[in-house]
Order: sequence, then C-alpha cells, then structure tokens
Amino acid sequence: MALRLKGNISSQNESLPTYSLSGLRKTPRLIQYHAGTSNLLILFKEGGLNAFFDIPAHEFFNESISLDNLVDISFLEDQLSEGTDYIGIVENFLLQQLKHRTPDQLILAATNAIKEQQGNLNITQLASSLYISQDAFEKRFRKVIGTTPKQFASLVRMQSIVKNYSTKDFTHLALEAGYFDQAHFNKAFKQFTGLTPSSFFNTPPQW
Repeated sequence: MALRLKGNISSQNESLPTYSLSGLRKTPRLIQYHAGTSNLLILFKEGGLNAFFDIPAHEFFNESISLDNLVDISFLEDQLSEGTDYIGIVENFLLQQLKHRTPDQLILAATNAIKEQQGNLNITQLASSLYISQDAFEKRFRKVIGTTPKQFASLVRMQSIVKNYSTKDFTHLALEAGYFDQAHFNKAFKQFTGLTPSSFFNTPPQW
C-alpha cells in the first residue's frame, strides 16, 4: 500500500493514484519519483491483505488499484494532510479496517515451506504433504497470497538470489538456485528485474 503525502509519482508517463494498493508482480515496473515527493509504503506479510480488505488477493496481481475504490478514505486523507504522526494515523486506519478473520493456516504453512527452501521445491509434492489436491491448493493460495504457488516460489527464489549474492560467478549461482543452466537463469532474472544479472548487480542501489 502506497500513500503519497506530497509531490507526484508516475509510471510510464502516467500519474499514479495518491493512495493505492498494489499486488505482487512478475515483471518490473519503473516508478519515477518527482522532486519533493514524499511517500509512505506499507508492506503486508503473506496473507496480510485478507485481514484488512474484502477482495481476493489475486485480483491485485500485477495491478495497482486506487484505495478509494475499496474503502472510504476521506477521514484518512484529512488526517494525513493535517497531522504529522503518519505512522500512527495509518496504524489507526488499518486497525479500523481489521476484519478479525481466522488466517488460513494451511496456506501460511505452505508459504513458510517455500521460504525455508528459498523457492526451490516441488509444488506438487508440497500440496501432497499438506494433504490437499493440487487444484484446491492453487485456488486457496491465489485467494490468500495473490498468485499461484509456483509463481510465488519463483519470486521467493529470485529474492533469495538477490539478497544472498556475493561474488559467485553466475553459472554457480544459477545451479545453486536450482536452475537448469545459466541461460534459464538469465531469462528468469531479466523477466523479474528487467536487467541481466551482470547489469543488475553492477548498478548502484537506488535507495
């Protein structure tokens, strides 16, 4: 969830909503922060979105939706424009949205297993270990997490590669992460980041 406090943010020359909710993505998106822009970002843990909003998480996949399409944000807007304790204001807003639903423990167990294996595991075997059919597993997973188990595992695997990268050569890195060869690794890496591995790791951090 992104709340723009001042300034302007755009993507592909289009201004983004002042308050927006974005789902998981499988492709990169270039965001331009104009001079003087201040933005507050709230990152939900896996399954966290369902605790606050009455919409399946998969409907946000690769999408950014204006927050006022989901809930009344007039009071939030007034408070953020007049106050300075932005964190406290947003916390109170989210507490008011809290639905007190029982978390889907099976899906949370699945996401934990995927993260423990850094995304490098067999999804069919994972479903079997949780005593659920593949179709039912994928349907529940998409509703709670926002994408398929396989796509989520791919995201986790790529995040793990970026986080743990040191000075290893890319062939070793690809094989260690479970890719068939470096060519498959390069293709997957560019799909997620928009850059080749060498270009990505040689680019100075933007934050």
